[in-house]
Amino acid sequence: MSYFRLKLEATIKGKIVEFGFWMKREGYAESTIGPRINQLTTLVKRGADLFDPESVKRVIAEQKTWNDGTKANNVDTYSCFLTKEAMKWVPPRYKRPESIPLIPSEAELNQLIGASGKKLGTFLQGLKETGADPGELARISCSDFSKESLSIIMNRPVKGHRPRIINVSNQLISRLEALMENNDRIFDQRQLERTFYYKRKTTARKLANPRLLRITFITFRHWFGTMEYHKTKDLLHVQRLLGRKNIQNTLIYIDLEAKLFNNACDDFTSRVAHSVGEACQLVEAGFEYITGDYNDGGKIFRKRN
Repeated sequence: MSYFRLKLEATIKGKIVEFGFWMKREGYAESTIGPRINQLTTLVKRGADLFDPESVKRVIAEQKTWNDGTKANNVDTYSCFLTKEAMKWVPPRYKRPESIPLIPSEAELNQLIGASGKKLGTFLQGLKETGADPGELARISCSDFSKESLSIIMNRPVKGHRPRIINVSNQLISRLEALMENNDRIFDQRQLERTFYYKRKTTARKLANPRLLRITFITFRHWFGTMEYHKTKDLLHVQRLLGRKNIQNTLIYIDLEAKLFNNACDDFTSRVAHSVGEACQLVEAGFEYITGDYNDGGKIFRKRN
């Protein structure tokens, strides 16, 4: 390999590293920085010249195993890189396909949790009990969970989410305490992702269940939202629990719940009250109190249909 080729490769690698530091200074989340660095690295390995937009456009178009969603993500990543380099291009148009996410059984989630090691297993258990975005859960520190109140504070939400307090099991708190060393973050999301992909593959092979290969960190969040809506039929409650600012992104759980439970007709309609005023309104509307302090501290009421 020629000297000039080696020098060019070193320059490209340096630019990708600079891009990572630039994104960090610009406030991008670690969960965004890592994948974008990996995407640029892949583009280069497949023959793209990052300083020739037409070259990048050609390489993206030639990837036969990438769907339009993956291509669109790479377009967004390269557009971000060009912003950092004060360059412009006319990006190709790829439409992200809409799809219904997999909702696994609770047994399948528990199989992955049980097959994982101490730290990954705790992280997966946390995703299952909180419905948090993986980036949010990965940011918690030792001061964010309480054994006394059995709760976790999501005080570092990802973009588009709200901070919130979520009630969890004593088992999860104990597992978090066992990982506690100092007040810094407990989890490294990128490291957990690499470990998870390996554990998922070996567990799917061992149990002869290929469905496990389709489960991701986000799958735990979709399962949580679907189960919460099935229990309460209260979309605002699910939105609040998931920390979403826009209820439009929560509407999917109506369809997921209907498909998963075959539109079974429930004998009761449930609602969740988060204040005395809301509780009074439900009682006046004929709802009866069932139980309290559920996940986000709400009180559950029901009314026979």
